[in-house]
Amino acid sequence: MVALYAGLVGVAQDPDGALRPVAAWHVAPAVIEIDDVIDRIVREHDTTPAQDVPGEAPAEVVALYHRGGSATLFGGRWRLVPANERRYIDTDILDLWTETLIELADGRTIASATDVSTMITYWVLCRVVEIGEPGRSTPRFRLADDPADVPLLGTSFVMLLDAAMDSGGNIAHLETGRLDQLDAVVG
Repeated sequence: MVALYAGLVGVAQDPDGALRPVAAWHVAPAVIEIDDVIDRIVREHDTTPAQDVPGEAPAEVVALYHRGGSATLFGGRWRLVPANERRYIDTDILDLWTETLIELADGRTIASATDVSTMITYWVLCRVVEIGEPGRSTPRFRLADDPADVPLLGTSFVMLLDAAMDSGGNIAHLETGRLDQLDAVVG
């Protein structure tokens, strides 16, 4: 997406000394703001009151939870989980901190996958299963899919949400690669 910017950019002086405005335009990458996307979610979908985010989270996620604690989108096909229900996912990829954020009705999850060495967050679409460990008070989770089958959806949560809003929740067109390719970069 691009944005067209136009307007008066300066003043020129003619040979006779008269001043005249200079108009120009340029094309630049469009910037989507998280507040605009959140406004749209609040306006078009069911949300609950804001919540504090326990622990660390990308700034876009913190902004979302400060406006709504959870949300049901696209007729119940997407559920933004409350902040305290986010689950850490063991991906077996070194230096990658992965947490669930959105549950889809088909059993898949949209999760953040943050490279802790660069602090770049990638968004993935995966299935998650609980790891049964007797005697453990808090459940653990792992990927149910092979990393080669887990789509990467880019690095912008704002663009992911905006594209989902425009397509009724269909985000297949956002795929930029697979999680196993990220393993080669991160690991």
